[in-house]
Amino acid sequence: MPILLLLACTADEPNTQESGQGEDTDVVDPTLPPLPAPYSGGSCPDFSGDQVNFQSSGEDREFLVLWPDEPVGAPLWFNWHWLGGSASESIRSQDLSDIADLGYIVVVPEARVEESYEWAFYKGGDDSLDLTFFDDVLGCMIEQYDIDRKRVYSSGMSAGGLWTTNLAMNRSEYLAAAAPLSGGTEPFQSYDVPVRDIPMMLTWGGPDDLFSGISFQDATFALQENLEADGHWVLMCEHPYGHVFPPVGLEHVVDFFEAHEYGDELPWKDGLPSDLWSGCSL
Repeated sequence: MPILLLLACTADEPNTQESGQGEDTDVVDPTLPPLPAPYSGGSCPDFSGDQVNFQSSGEDREFLVLWPDEPVGAPLWFNWHWLGGSASESIRSQDLSDIADLGYIVVVPEARVEESYEWAFYKGGDDSLDLTFFDDVLGCMIEQYDIDRKRVYSSGMSAGGLWTTNLAMNRSEYLAAAAPLSGGTEPFQSYDVPVRDIPMMLTWGGPDDLFSGISFQDATFALQENLEADGHWVLMCEHPYGHVFPPVGLEHVVDFFEAHEYGDELPWKDGLPSDLWSGCSL
């Protein structure tokens, strides 16, 4: 895989939910997403550094963090690296510090050493450890920085795009929007119905978006077909560069995430912004 990557539920009345760390928290905004499961390690470790090493599901895990000037109440952007890549390479190759400069906390995880395809998206794989890792990071970020729970996003390309696809299917209740780039489902992974409608931006490199002879265009189209059949809003963005991240990729993902907040009406459902990348269409 290439080394370039990026990367509403409502209730009738407010309810009381158990926080990720076992404290009762009154949810006064009924449009807020639910809180994730309690941290798998008990009490949250300190997440204040630029490199965080902690235990998730009893295993050593690591992620890098890019911090905005004001992290308290900031939106959270997960960025998942490609096959054979690393968190630090992702930060360097995509200038992800620019995302933090826009006010986001950017979490860039390292894959498990034992995971053959970096993230357990593939058929027959056990995705529970990586899903719990996501829950742990999200829950502890909520506890320590009171992040904007209505603005949690995920993006990634290739292996990272396939994992973002998995998160959109299995953790849609926490995500405002997701943008898999060269991700998708068949033949890599099976489609699971998300529990809520989630805005999705699907980007791929046309018919030449191939890895080891496997078509990411086919995988993207398979995901699109299932999402639209389930009533999800899908933005399709094709570029001519094959299995690499397009030169304007970061900018159009930023535009997409900036416009979409958990539980709000879809701002682009009746038409796309005139300055959006020309490769995108409904």
